[in-house]
Amino acid sequence: MRKEIAKLLETSQEATARIWVEHIIREEKMMAAQEIVELFSELIAVRLPIIKAQRFFEMLELRRLKTLICTRPKLC
Repeated sequence: MRKEIAKLLETSQEATARIWVEHIIREEKMMAAQEIVELFSELIAVRLPIIKAQRFFEMLELRRLKTLICTRPKLC
């Protein structure tokens, strides 16, 4: 990918090279976001038995769960 971008820059196709770089950055950010959602999912899965036993959500747990539910469809 770097070689292709370098060739675009050598041939004065900076606009196209910029689009490719923006695409790469966007993909990296999306992968990081997916990793965070995966970690939240694991956290909720591990804590679910504890939450069920206590029969109440702490505010932080509730916020994490809401974030997970709202974010998951957008990343998949």
